[in-house]
Amino acid sequence: MRLKELISVILAGILYVLAFPPFSYKFVIYISIIIFLSLIITQSRKNAIVLSFIYGLTIFSVGTSWIFNSILVYGNGGIFISSILTIIFIFIQSSYFIIVGFFINRNYFDYDNTLSIFAPASFLVLVEFIRSNLFTGFPWLIIGHSQIHTIFDNMYPYLGSHFVSFIIILISTYLAITFINKKKFIHNKLILFIIILILFISQYHLSWVEESGKESISVAIIQPNIKQDSKFNMSNLNKIEEKYISLSEKIESELIIMPETALPTVYTSGTNFYKNKILKESNSLISGIFRKDKNRIFNSMILLNKTEQFYDKRHLVPFGEYTPLKSLLEPLAQTLAIPMSNLSPGGLKQNIFTYKDLKLIPIICYESAYSSLIDINNGDYSIIVNLSNDSWFGNSFAPHQHLQITQVRAIEFQRNLIRSANTGISAIINKQGIIMKKLDYNTSGVIESHIFAITGSTPFSRFGDYPVLMLIFIIIIFYIARIRKYERRL
Repeated sequence: MRLKELISVILAGILYVLAFPPFSYKFVIYISIIIFLSLIITQSRKNAIVLSFIYGLTIFSVGTSWIFNSILVYGNGGIFISSILTIIFIFIQSSYFIIVGFFINRNYFDYDNTLSIFAPASFLVLVEFIRSNLFTGFPWLIIGHSQIHTIFDNMYPYLGSHFVSFIIILISTYLAITFINKKKFIHNKLILFIIILILFISQYHLSWVEESGKESISVAIIQPNIKQDSKFNMSNLNKIEEKYISLSEKIESELIIMPETALPTVYTSGTNFYKNKILKESNSLISGIFRKDKNRIFNSMILLNKTEQFYDKRHLVPFGEYTPLKSLLEPLAQTLAIPMSNLSPGGLKQNIFTYKDLKLIPIICYESAYSSLIDINNGDYSIIVNLSNDSWFGNSFAPHQHLQITQVRAIEFQRNLIRSANTGISAIINKQGIIMKKLDYNTSGVIESHIFAITGSTPFSRFGDYPVLMLIFIIIIFYIARIRKYERRL
């Protein structure tokens, strides 16, 4: 392996990150994947594995560098512990890419075999699934997420963002191999035909949902911009409450939306702050709260008017909200001393909110990265409500990346989406994933808007990622079978 190849794969990893917010140079994702595949296809298995690991290492070192800041500033870890934990995290995420290099290399990749052309897309999407679910999962920097508001927008409601990832990698594979062996591969008309056919079909827009002209609500999103280090200082509680009161004074909308864990205290029924200070006679309120039930504390969302409806966060953030492998890692959790980091997960099956004649589908913070947590009932008129507290991330890439993920969910499920984030970025997002109104990061203010509910369900909301999983597993099984057959001949 030469220095030129190492520099090239590092460059490819940097370009990968530039395809995502806040940069959003969408086309460079193709250049990144083309460079990466051009390298590993021509390398031995050993070198391909090393290059794949370095590719992942670069992606997560650059794209998720904000994790170090979160641990250092808000986790009380100090530079040493923050560095060690960040390095461990990045190495774990990067190690999944070894799978790609193990199977995609000059030993196994056959230019003349059509199945081989589909293999890179299958293995890279498999890596996306693994890192999205293993060890609680980290579905961040998914290739398909980078391509919203492109020619693939009509594809998200069909088969979701992972299928968009598959198509982008397939196109990049065709171009990479054409670049490597132009005379031989440019004549592979079947692959070219499949790519053109998919792109043609993706331009056909079919409406799976119906927007009601009657089922609508007027909402006011509050973004208080309370810094994390101030939020959990109980001496600041009165100032925090006053900030919310000040922002809500001139609100005329019927439903007020406040961010995740708006107050650093455990909610009790009939709390004067919400009922007497925020709620007006005509208003209802949704807010993030800490809720206690028996001996367990939840990160929850409340819909408060004449009654109380609760939703408890199901997918908690490791160390930030709970300690994984507690018997082993408890000393580390005590060192980090993150406030409210001993929470319980909510039940997998919970009732969604009923507001007037429509449904409000609650997701809290990190849950927006998991499409399986959004439950759409075909007959309901509904709106997705996302509360978040991205102040943990500081002024980094993360709030922008997180916002894009919620835009993807809006497109996949074809639902209008309301997002309230403590320090931003709060937004009203329509069913095409377009931001209609927003409050920038590190600002305070209020967004008021009128939002219509939508009924119906997309193919993706019905079948999820199962069709894509079936596709890639079929390709991988046949690809590995061909490899074993080849090895037996040696």
